[in-house]
Amino acid sequence: MRELGYDKDKVKDSIEPEDVYNILEFFSADPEMYSDYIISRTICHNGIGEGSKKLYYYFENKMFNCYTECGVFDIFELIEKVKNVDLNQAINFVVNFLNLQIDDDSVTLEDTIEDWKIFNRYQEQKDVEINNNSIELPEYDLSIIRHYPQPIISSWKNISKEVCDYADIHYDPIGGNILIPHFDENNRCVGIRQRTIIEELEQYGKYKPWRAHGQLYNHALGFNLYGLNWAKDRIVDIKTAIVVEGEKAVLNYMTYYGTGNNICVATCGSSLSKYQFKLLKDVGCKELVLAYDHDFTEYGSEESLKVEEKIAKIGNKYKPYMNISVLFDRENILDYKASPLDQGKDVFMYLFKNRIML
Repeated sequence: MRELGYDKDKVKDSIEPEDVYNILEFFSADPEMYSDYIISRTICHNGIGEGSKKLYYYFENKMFNCYTECGVFDIFELIEKVKNVDLNQAINFVVNFLNLQIDDDSVTLEDTIEDWKIFNRYQEQKDVEINNNSIELPEYDLSIIRHYPQPIISSWKNISKEVCDYADIHYDPIGGNILIPHFDENNRCVGIRQRTIIEELEQYGKYKPWRAHGQLYNHALGFNLYGLNWAKDRIVDIKTAIVVEGEKAVLNYMTYYGTGNNICVATCGSSLSKYQFKLLKDVGCKELVLAYDHDFTEYGSEESLKVEEKIAKIGNKYKPYMNISVLFDRENILDYKASPLDQGKDVFMYLFKNRIML
């Protein structure tokens, strides 16, 4: 297998506590998140789903400490131990599983399927199966959520009840979570994510894979695009796709323009993986409109310059293969952390008409 050459320190710096939580969930480590650390099972030396609750991950130094056997190590060494892979494979697993955007000129768009073989999962979990031509995500039975109610979600005030029903959005009143099924381009349910609406719980991560009856409804986010199943036919027609961060923005777009006119897809993060880009390229997209969240308080600040630089890196990576434009609010119209689709159709249209070509 070819070594990818991702910078270990850059990858580590990009990892958030919620990311570590999701990886531990994936390996059935039964994680519990607190204000400064995560506690989970000692899968480092006991294997998936096994061990006592004595493996700690500390946010301050981004290191694990196994208090029974292994001592101190980082996320990559954990992956090495659990999956029995080398360091480069462990780094590549983290980058692709979390859909991180790492500035890495050595990795090209035409990376082979061999690079993704480290995503082989264990038999007790739904596998990401890889053959010579495609990556096949797990398929889950969607009927598991259909006995949950579909109420009007007051915090999603711009999203119509009709669109929520269309997208099979449900609500778990016991956990206080909105349930969001994810479909691949062929309408197979490949995962279910939960979004907490309890403000006190948001500090532990707004989005997590949903777990029910001992099953984790997880999938590798970097290998799918939320909403592509509804958008692909229209993208074929007009050759344009709008790429946003979260599922909510896709639902907003369908509310504004109708489900039959959707060209909006979500990466479920502030990155665009090579595989996600290939999905759009394969359906005939000619212009990619990046419409990521307004992650700064004021344009011109150091914070906004970092966001602008990050988006430019994404765009420049794919510009040789497709026209790239960006919705970037330089007038401080959007609220902090808002999606370009959060504040109504008129605001979105203004930003869209004034998008920046890279």
